[in-house]
Amino acid sequence: MRGESSQAVARLWRAAAVVACVLLGPMLFAVDDPAPSTTEPIVLEPSDADEPPVVPLGEHGNSDGDDPLLIGEFTLTDQDGKPFSSQQLAGHPWVASFIFTRCAGYCPNLIAKLRLEIVDRVKDPEVRFVTISVDPEHDTPKKLKQYAEVFGADPARWTFLTGDQETIYRLVLHGFRLPVAEIPGEDRRPGFEVAHSLSLIHIGPDGRVMGKYDSRDDQQILSLRRVLNGQIETPEENRPKAAVENGATLGGRDGPQDQIGTASASPPGSAADSTETDDVPVGVRRLPDWAARLPTTNAMLNGLATVLLVMGYVAIKRGSAAVHKRFMLMAFGTSVAFLACYLTYHFALRHYTGTHGKTFAGTGPVRTAYFALLISHVLLAMAVPVLAVVTIRRGLRSEWAAHRRIARVTFPIWLYVSVTGVIIYGMLYHWPVGVSPHL
Repeated sequence: MRGESSQAVARLWRAAAVVACVLLGPMLFAVDDPAPSTTEPIVLEPSDADEPPVVPLGEHGNSDGDDPLLIGEFTLTDQDGKPFSSQQLAGHPWVASFIFTRCAGYCPNLIAKLRLEIVDRVKDPEVRFVTISVDPEHDTPKKLKQYAEVFGADPARWTFLTGDQETIYRLVLHGFRLPVAEIPGEDRRPGFEVAHSLSLIHIGPDGRVMGKYDSRDDQQILSLRRVLNGQIETPEENRPKAAVENGATLGGRDGPQDQIGTASASPPGSAADSTETDDVPVGVRRLPDWAARLPTTNAMLNGLATVLLVMGYVAIKRGSAAVHKRFMLMAFGTSVAFLACYLTYHFALRHYTGTHGKTFAGTGPVRTAYFALLISHVLLAMAVPVLAVVTIRRGLRSEWAAHRRIARVTFPIWLYVSVTGVIIYGMLYHWPVGVSPHL
C-alpha cells in the first residue's frame, strides 16, 4: 500500500512538472532571451546623458520667420486623398502625433491611448488632432484611412496626413523640432523601418507650440488632457525651452530633445534602455531592474499556483489525502509569495515613478473583455486569502465535513483567480492590441 502511494506521488509530481513546463516555459524563456534574432529596434528615447546624440535641426531652424516656436505653414494629403493645409487648423488648438501604419512597435498603442485617454475625453469641440505618417512612401491615403477606421478616429476632429517624404521630414525636423530618420542597413527590419518621436505636441490656435508630452507616460497624458480641457496651464516641465542659438527645442523633463538610439547600445537599466516593443510607459522604465521583473515573476507564481491547485484536486479525487495536503499547502505558500511580490511591485512603482501601473491599450471588444476579466479577478482575489485560510485551518483540524463544504467554494474561486492572473498579465504586457501593424 505504501509503495502504491509513493508511485502515485511520483506520477503526480511528473505530471505537475509537465504542466508547469507547458504553462511557464514560454515566460521563462521570454524574460532574458539573448538570441541575436531578437535585436532591439532603433527607437527614440529621452536621455539623461550629458552629451546625448541628437538629430541636427539644420542651420536655420524654422523657415517661417524668427519665431522658433511657430510650426509654419504646410500642405499635405489627408486620409481621403484631399489636400490638407495648416490654414485649416488656424484658430484651433491641436495635437500632433507621428506614426507609420506598418509599425510593429509602439505606434498602435500611441493611437489607442490618444483616442481613449485624450480624444474621447476632451470636451472642447474646437480641439483638433493631426497624425502625420513618417513613412509616407508606404502610407497612402487609403492605408491611413483603414488605420484610422480601425481605431474609430472621428474624421471631423482627427486627420491623418501623408505626402512627400522630403516635405514631411523637413516639417518634423524643422517645424516640430523632433527627430525622424529611416533605419538603414541591417537594423532595418519589417515593422521597424523608421525611427521617430513618440511625443505628442500641443499647438495653440496661433500655430505656436504650447507643450510636448511623452505618449508613454500616463501622468503626462493626464496633464495634456487637463490642459486641453482648460483645467490647468501647461506644466513647466512640458513647455518648450527658451530659444537656443538658432531656435527653440521642444524640451521635456528627460532632456532637451528626443534622442535616436538603440537599446542594444545602452546598458540595461540606463535611460536609453527602452524599446517600442516592450510597450511599457516611460515611468516604469525608471524602476530598478529587480522591480521591473516583478510582473513576470507574479505571472509565473500565478501559473505555479494553478498547477499545484490542479494537482491537489487530482490527488484528493484519487483518495490520496496526504498528497492533496502537500499540494494545497504549497499552493497556499505560492499565493502568499505572489501577494508579497504584488504589493512590493506596486509600492516600488509608486515610490520610484509616482504612477499606479500600466495602462491597457487595447480597443474594441478586447478592451471590454480585459476589464470584465480584471474586475472579476480583483473582486474574487480579495476573498481568496480568507477562504484559503479557513479551508486549510479546518483541514488541519480534521474537521472534514466543514472542510469539504468550504473547499467546494474556495477551490473554484482560487483556481479562477490564479488562471486569470496569468491571462491578465499576458493581455497587458505581451498580447496584440488587435490591429495589424501591416495594414
